[in-house]
Amino acid sequence: MYICELTLQNFRCYSRLTLELPAGLNVFVGPNTSGKTSLLEAVLLLATTKSPRTNRDHEVVRWGSCWARIVGQFGSSGGASPNIAVTLKGQGQVAEGGEAVPSYLTGPKHVEIDRRACDSALQVVGQAPAVFFSPDDLQLIKGAPGVRRRFLNMAIGQISPRYLDDLRRYRRALAQRNELLKQVARGEADGPTLAPWTGQLVEAGVRISADRERFLAQLSPVAADMHGALTGGTERLQTRYESVLAGGGDDEERETAFREQLEKQWPREALLGATQVGPHRDEVVVTVDSRRLRRFGSQGQQRTAALALKLAEAQVIGRRRGEMPVLLLDDCLSELDPARAAGLLELLAGFDQVLVTSATATEALRRCNWTAWHELAEGIVRQKRGVSGTDE
Repeated sequence: MYICELTLQNFRCYSRLTLELPAGLNVFVGPNTSGKTSLLEAVLLLATTKSPRTNRDHEVVRWGSCWARIVGQFGSSGGASPNIAVTLKGQGQVAEGGEAVPSYLTGPKHVEIDRRACDSALQVVGQAPAVFFSPDDLQLIKGAPGVRRRFLNMAIGQISPRYLDDLRRYRRALAQRNELLKQVARGEADGPTLAPWTGQLVEAGVRISADRERFLAQLSPVAADMHGALTGGTERLQTRYESVLAGGGDDEERETAFREQLEKQWPREALLGATQVGPHRDEVVVTVDSRRLRRFGSQGQQRTAALALKLAEAQVIGRRRGEMPVLLLDDCLSELDPARAAGLLELLAGFDQVLVTSATATEALRRCNWTAWHELAEGIVRQKRGVSGTDE
């Protein structure tokens, strides 16, 4: 999978931009704040309808504008070529250049596939898969368990629409059950009122847990190989899934185990007013040489492990879908020594398309055989790449 053309309007620092992108390696070189990361952000927003940098959609709209639009034309070796467009409402008072807000933008976000409006983000995710890595992904190792659960949700969601639907149903059931548990804690409700939501929680939760465990079983050996290639085989990366449902056999056995755990936790839940077990409490444990990286790893080890997990995510998505996702690497070389940077670039050769940002053209990049370059230095994007009207 690769993106052939990216068009931005009122997005971040760009007023208007049209960028043609070939397959293979594309390198964006320029100083900080020149708009490199925004290009990768736009591609991931098309793939997932979400920005990796903010949960507030209006923040990606160019300052002073009241709307932004991102359009991507994708292609693949398998013949699929979706055109995906996302239009977002901003908080500006006037439209850029006097242009009116599109009439179809009736809410905060409007998404289209092949110029047909989508009813839900579920229709978009997986159409043009992409994997994004940035320096902030250090939190994938050192952050709270919720960060690693989101990693699994994003990865599995791009290969299984059913997983996203299960996740939606689970979150709804969890919210309703927790609200009733708060009433129980206040003496305003009793246990039997929870039964319908508990049933939905268990049904969706069992499937989520099984999907996560299956995905991580595929991811772990690939991540270990990637990590070995980045470190020269000097360290051994391992990942495991911690859940009350892990290793529980078939769905029926997992359902029984889940209900038993809920019954066991009932006195505590009734006291605290919150569901105490389930996929929303699961964890992914990452170790190097049997030591937990979250507690005992150096920042360099944590960064290398996070990068290995992201590369492995892309590989597993590629194997499951039959085509590699677009790989987006934001400033991934700055913290790597020359040997690891060179090792990373060798690993990238197996991808259909890779978009890399860098503040400087490192020696490893200069020696790379892939030849597509885009320079953002001094606010200039090469005109022959089809770019116009940036405000960098």
